[in-house]
Amino acid sequence: MASGGVRAARREQAVEALLDATLESLATSGFAATTTRGVAQLAGVSQGLQQHYFPTKAALIDAAINRLAGRLLDEASQPVEGATERQRAELLLRRVWESFSSPVLAVVAELLVLGRTHPDTAEKTAATLVAVTDRVVAVAEQALPGYARRAGFREALLVALSAIRDATTVARIPGTGRALPALDAITAGFLRSVGERVR
Repeated sequence: MASGGVRAARREQAVEALLDATLESLATSGFAATTTRGVAQLAGVSQGLQQHYFPTKAALIDAAINRLAGRLLDEASQPVEGATERQRAELLLRRVWESFSSPVLAVVAELLVLGRTHPDTAEKTAATLVAVTDRVVAVAEQALPGYARRAGFREALLVALSAIRDATTVARIPGTGRALPALDAITAGFLRSVGERVR
């Protein structure tokens, strides 16, 4: 490998480590406690190298949001397999639940709060949420063609996705479990909305 290739690989490795460390810091410490120095330390790189690639905290957060958006879009794009349409609906909603329950998705909650006072973050966060939601809806329309033809399908799916996003976000607060719907209840509500009989 030529020296340029080695440098490119090292750069990519450092950037990956910095973005992963930023997401981890946002998820565990929140925006206010996330610092460029702390991110560099967590990534195992010098602060000088961090500043070379991301000169400000805003640049680092912006790149991390892009990284998170890419991951979410990749997850949302996976095809759903199941013998029946009902099974595919259940699998799709379970996948979304598991995705939003993952530790890195605590970043979404942090960005939602941050978006209230930081217009640039609000714009990026909104674009990410809309893109991911649109992708999930497109996957659902393909996996659930019978349901998708029914009136109110998109709205029913959006209600289920919102309930999942909200339940998994609030569930991160200890002691809130009794105030939240379970995935089975959300799934049953969606299925009833598209005309399925649910016990």
